[in-house]
Amino acid sequence: MYKDELEMLIKFLGEDLLKEENQKKLQELVFSKIKRKEDFQSTNELLKTLESYELRNFLYSKLLESYFSIFNIIYEKETLKYGDENYKISIDNDTFESLVELLDESDINGEILFYLLSDDLKKRVEIIQQLISGRSKKEWNEEELKSFVKNLKPLTTRFLELLIEKGKLKSEEIMETLELKNKKSVSALVSAIIRNAPNDKEKLIFKDNDYICIHEKYRNKIYEIMNNKR
Repeated sequence: MYKDELEMLIKFLGEDLLKEENQKKLQELVFSKIKRKEDFQSTNELLKTLESYELRNFLYSKLLESYFSIFNIIYEKETLKYGDENYKISIDNDTFESLVELLDESDINGEILFYLLSDDLKKRVEIIQQLISGRSKKEWNEEELKSFVKNLKPLTTRFLELLIEKGKLKSEEIMETLELKNKKSVSALVSAIIRNAPNDKEKLIFKDNDYICIHEKYRNKIYEIMNNKR
């Protein structure tokens, strides 16, 4: 879909896309909207065919920026930044194809991806251990989710509904929407969700850098359960 739009822009503007005024238009029309695995794959294939080295590299860097932004990671000038940490990285088109496949993996968040790609061996081993541990957690079935939602208190239910609606939110946004006094109140709601869930089950919510996120695997199912509950 967005690959076709990009192809049209390349056809009509060519290397004029490198001009600052066209870069903004390019970002708005194409790269800010690419979210799906299929769109990343088709766009990557298109970029491989470009003859202009400068244009190909520029557009590929924009594609990488879009990809890593999904995980709240900043990519700029062959550098990855997550929180206060950063490191240099070189990612070719073939490696990017493998990275795109990770979009299907619900266990991969920004922290995990950032350290998996780093040259810090200790961090990489820790992340692999975390992934292995996470794989041992059991999936929720529908009856378990229904029981879990039924036992939540009203404010915790509103908090979960908010996360389901938005997907991910910063603590400040949660405070404002739910009219909470401070971040400790947000932490209490997160703890309530975790406390009410069995230890052997996959996490329904998790922290990713500055964001609190809902587990995408269960987002639609919990939404349906909550709607039917009303």
